[in-house]
Amino acid sequence: MALAFGRRGLAELRRVVDELAANTYAIGKLMLEVAPAYLSDTDAADVLALLCEEIGEPLEHGLAARRYAMSGDRRALHGTVR
Repeated sequence: MALAFGRRGLAELRRVVDELAANTYAIGKLMLEVAPAYLSDTDAADVLALLCEEIGEPLEHGLAARRYAMSGDRRALHGTVR
Protein backbone atom coordinates (compact mmCIF):
# COMPACT_ATOMS: atom_id res chain seq x y z
CA MET A 1 0.00 0.00 0.00
CA ALA A 2 2.82 2.40 0.82
CA LEU A 3 4.28 1.91 -2.62
CA ALA A 4 1.01 2.82 -4.34
CA PHE A 5 0.75 6.15 -2.49
CA GLY A 6 4.41 7.06 -2.33
CA ARG A 7 5.96 8.67 0.71
CA ARG A 8 4.20 12.02 0.28
CA GLY A 9 0.84 10.40 -0.34
CA LEU A 10 1.21 8.17 2.69
CA ALA A 11 2.20 11.13 4.87
CA GLU A 12 -0.87 13.02 3.63
CA LEU A 13 -3.09 10.02 4.35
CA ARG A 14 -1.71 9.80 7.89
CA ARG A 15 -2.33 13.53 8.36
CA VAL A 16 -5.95 13.12 7.26
CA VAL A 17 -6.46 10.16 9.61
CA ASP A 18 -4.96 12.14 12.50
CA GLU A 19 -7.23 15.10 11.69
CA LEU A 20 -10.28 12.84 11.56
CA ALA A 21 -9.34 11.33 14.93
CA ALA A 22 -8.87 14.80 16.45
CA ASN A 23 -12.26 15.95 15.18
CA THR A 24 -13.90 12.78 16.46
CA TYR A 25 -12.24 13.28 19.84
CA ALA A 26 -13.71 16.79 19.99
CA ILE A 27 -17.17 15.42 19.18
CA GLY A 28 -16.66 12.77 21.85
CA LYS A 29 -15.85 15.44 24.44
CA LEU A 30 -19.14 17.16 23.56
CA MET A 31 -20.94 13.83 23.91
CA LEU A 32 -19.37 13.46 27.37
CA GLU A 33 -20.77 16.85 28.38
CA VAL A 34 -24.25 15.58 27.58
CA ALA A 35 -23.75 11.98 28.77
CA PRO A 36 -20.98 11.86 31.42
CA ALA A 37 -18.55 8.95 31.62
CA TYR A 38 -20.27 7.41 34.64
CA LEU A 39 -23.26 6.50 32.44
CA SER A 40 -23.28 3.13 30.74
CA ASP A 41 -23.53 3.03 26.94
CA THR A 42 -27.16 1.99 27.32
CA ASP A 43 -28.00 4.97 29.53
CA ALA A 44 -25.89 7.30 27.39
CA ALA A 45 -27.76 6.14 24.28
CA ASP A 46 -31.03 7.31 25.81
CA VAL A 47 -29.54 10.74 26.46
CA LEU A 48 -27.59 11.07 23.19
CA ALA A 49 -30.23 9.82 20.74
CA LEU A 50 -31.78 13.25 20.21
CA LEU A 51 -28.41 15.04 19.98
CA CYS A 52 -27.13 12.57 17.39
CA GLU A 53 -30.33 12.96 15.39
CA GLU A 54 -30.01 16.76 15.50
CA ILE A 55 -26.42 16.76 14.23
CA GLY A 56 -27.05 14.03 11.65
CA GLU A 57 -24.72 11.50 13.22
CA PRO A 58 -25.71 7.86 13.75
CA LEU A 59 -26.09 7.06 17.44
CA GLU A 60 -23.47 4.30 17.21
CA HIS A 61 -20.93 6.83 15.90
CA GLY A 62 -21.77 9.25 18.73
CA LEU A 63 -21.29 6.50 21.30
CA ALA A 64 -18.01 5.47 19.67
CA ALA A 65 -16.77 9.08 19.75
CA ARG A 66 -17.72 9.24 23.45
CA ARG A 67 -15.78 6.01 24.15
CA TYR A 68 -12.80 7.38 22.22
CA ALA A 69 -12.85 10.61 24.25
CA MET A 70 -12.89 8.55 27.45
CA SER A 71 -10.17 6.10 26.45
CA GLY A 72 -8.03 7.87 23.86
CA ASP A 73 -7.88 4.50 22.08
CA ARG A 74 -8.61 4.78 18.35
CA ARG A 75 -9.84 1.20 18.34
CA ALA A 76 -13.04 2.59 19.88
CA LEU A 77 -13.73 4.11 16.45
CA HIS A 78 -13.43 0.85 14.51
CA GLY A 79 -16.23 0.60 11.97
CA THR A 80 -17.47 4.18 12.32
CA VAL A 81 -15.87 5.79 9.27
CA ARG A 82 -18.32 6.09 6.42
